[in-house]
Amino acid sequence: MGEIDIMFSDEMGKYDFGPGHPFRGDRFTNFIERFREELLRERSRFEIVEPRYATDEEILTVHDPDYVEYVKKTAARGGFLTLDTPLSPGMHEQAKLVVGAALEGAQRVMNSKASKAIVIGGGMHHAGVDYGGGFCIYNDVAIAAKMLLEKYKLERILILDTDAHAGNGTEDIFYEEPRVLFISIHQDPRTLYPGKGFVWEIGSGEGEGYTVCVPLPPGSGYNVYTLVMDEIVVPLAREFKPQIIFRNGGSDPHFADTLTNLGLSMKGFNMLGRYVREMCEELCGGKELDFIGSGYNPIVLPNAWTSIILGLAGIDRVLPEPINPPSWLDDPGLVEYTKSKVVGELKSILKDYWDCFR
Repeated sequence: MGEIDIMFSDEMGKYDFGPGHPFRGDRFTNFIERFREELLRERSRFEIVEPRYATDEEILTVHDPDYVEYVKKTAARGGFLTLDTPLSPGMHEQAKLVVGAALEGAQRVMNSKASKAIVIGGGMHHAGVDYGGGFCIYNDVAIAAKMLLEKYKLERILILDTDAHAGNGTEDIFYEEPRVLFISIHQDPRTLYPGKGFVWEIGSGEGEGYTVCVPLPPGSGYNVYTLVMDEIVVPLAREFKPQIIFRNGGSDPHFADTLTNLGLSMKGFNMLGRYVREMCEELCGGKELDFIGSGYNPIVLPNAWTSIILGLAGIDRVLPEPINPPSWLDDPGLVEYTKSKVVGELKSILKDYWDCFR
């Protein structure tokens, strides 16, 4: 038994939208080769676990039956969920494998078979109850969280979404749910898909105050992210006292990603993993479920995904940058902007809900 489970199988490479699409299945094999190479010395701490397929019943705990039926029929004949998310025969089943990996990983953590589980290819956060898109079919993050709320009777789950794109589907699913604190750190939605994730989106009803959107200006890098973690994420986590932490996001905040405009480096991805590890150790007995799937520069992706895992494992090793950093990286002006225009405004909005911001 490994301390950290890696939920992965070669079958996951079939989650692939075809030639010319930014989301290709070879990302998984490219990553696993780099991971095995880099962590050879620490291999006893990891166990690669073959995931199972989720059942339709498990998918339906979050998704609308008509939506699931539409996905099945569209995939069977070949068609489009949205313009950016084509469905080919077999994609319904491949999406169920991603969900099954998340469910099995969550159960292994809750049953103390591992302290952390990492879902390779997971994090389909653009899928809502009755919609998909943004390369996402079924929301594995939300389905795993719902299972822990219902089957394991958890009362406090923190979902930290560090994908460059706002997690609109996860946000919508839990918008009225006070048992889930959803924090999304993403590129300013005025500049990037899906156009959601503004500071004033804070939840509604009983869930008011439990959605926290942190929109970052393009170019934001290491120093901006540490500011947000120190000033927003860690104080909220300490006050919320989660029983488990989910983190979702791959390599697309990297400065050389082809679809986004943020500025994280390899050092930054290791830092994100380290922050999550430290919060888990302090607040929830080390329990964490991680979803690593995004990223659209194939040269960057293997090192960035591995850097996150190094941080989660407490291995503060900075991997080399495969692409030379640009001159604008870590512009101090972005820190000042984020401190006043994002962090300051968020604290003002959320002070009525959280003591840490008063």
